[in-house]
Amino acid sequence: MGFSLSDESKNITYFPTLLHRTETNNIKKERITRVLESARVVAHYGWIPFVLYLGWVQTPNRPPLLALLSPLPSV
Repeated sequence: MGFSLSDESKNITYFPTLLHRTETNNIKKERITRVLESARVVAHYGWIPFVLYLGWVQTPNRPPLLALLSPLPSV
């Protein structure tokens, strides 16, 4: 009373196929590309406001934030 596998069941692989790995790698590459592109945009538009904020925070007599954003000179 032995147990034998049919020819079809011997060919079944339980590991991801090469096609699945390639699709997964492409998805990972797309996500990494999107994250890096978003980080580049944030760094591009946020660098100068960040430097201005650091200078404003470390000033002993801080002007009001609204006065900094106003195009009119403060009196």
